[in-house]
Amino acid sequence: MISHRRPLLLIFVLVLLVPARASISWDNPADELAKQIAAIAGPGPAKLTIKNRSSIPADQVAAIRRTLERDLQSYGVTAPGSAEVATAIRVTLSQNLQHELWIAEVQEGAEVKVVMVSTDLPATATPSSSAGVTIRKTFLLAEEMPILDVDFVSVGDERRMVILEPERVTTYRQSAGTWVKDQSFDIAHSRPLPRDPRGRIVLGTSAASGHLFDAYVPGVVCGGSESNGRLAVSCADSGGPWPIISQNAFYNPTRNYFTGALVPDYGTEPGPFYSAAEYARSGGTVTLFSQTSGQVVLYDKGVPRTITGTRDWGSDMVSIHSTCGEGSLLLVSAAGAAPTDSVKAYEIPGKEAIPVSGPMPLDGSVMAMWPTNDGATATVVIRKEQPVQYEAYNVSAVCN
Repeated sequence: MISHRRPLLLIFVLVLLVPARASISWDNPADELAKQIAAIAGPGPAKLTIKNRSSIPADQVAAIRRTLERDLQSYGVTAPGSAEVATAIRVTLSQNLQHELWIAEVQEGAEVKVVMVSTDLPATATPSSSAGVTIRKTFLLAEEMPILDVDFVSVGDERRMVILEPERVTTYRQSAGTWVKDQSFDIAHSRPLPRDPRGRIVLGTSAASGHLFDAYVPGVVCGGSESNGRLAVSCADSGGPWPIISQNAFYNPTRNYFTGALVPDYGTEPGPFYSAAEYARSGGTVTLFSQTSGQVVLYDKGVPRTITGTRDWGSDMVSIHSTCGEGSLLLVSAAGAAPTDSVKAYEIPGKEAIPVSGPMPLDGSVMAMWPTNDGATATVVIRKEQPVQYEAYNVSAVCN
């Protein structure tokens, strides 16, 4: 987990998870966390805050807080009265691609002490839903700069996380279970960026030759390659199309949407659109376009068709492979502008989009959704307000 806002004092503690979230007792992890906090902070008043970035349901967070407050008090760490206190305890319920974590930041002046414990992420570490699919989000990183896309490449024998921002490409490598910044490359722009730029990382098809990925931002394309175990990135002005589905699509470099021109085309253009996704089903693969007009159009063998059930859809969607149902799921953001957002899974067996999951809540507005290289998961980027911060998640689906 990476954050550029401030230094973090991290205490990672073991979380014991079982499939039935509602029946979980939080006593053991809360007691262990309270014990380690008390060992650092010592007895006395402290201010506690809790933030949930994990797949733990929101209704469980209040129970976790009560349990943790009780256990802290048993070790002499008490809630403050109206007076100012010198100790602040900030707990984040989080997870990465392999582990679920409880993270505590203990602020006592400039003193920093760190301990770490983690556990394997269970397949059922997600909010349950009454439908056939549950959507799980895994926190990747947070930063103040806009995040356009995230993906993973292998450089030498190491896995790197590649972050695309409007003006740079940054890579991170893992050290002691944490993502640490490794390399950064500036992107030069010959003309101003649009207000809300988009960006896309496409992994290379010729990794054996050293070419790892291409990164697309408005008016520029960058290529990433490996040289002697290090990454090299070079960028150049480009007005060419972006590979977003089987077709390539031209991006409007002065706005935040695609023009509707495709290569190769269908003979007709879908019109300007924000996002597109290919959905594989028994009758063949269809393509959906989220148009700037707010409509969703489906192309079946190049013929546009209307579908129902999309009234509450937002402008971002992505298709992922799934072992549920027909083998594909369409993940879609919610409609409307709000400080919070959600993502829901759909199946489209015919001319109707059928929801198959409950909404997965997000603590910010969805800014980007892209499929990852394996096609089984998606990258979702949200923007949080007050203060502004961008967070990236890996999102997957689990059959109930």
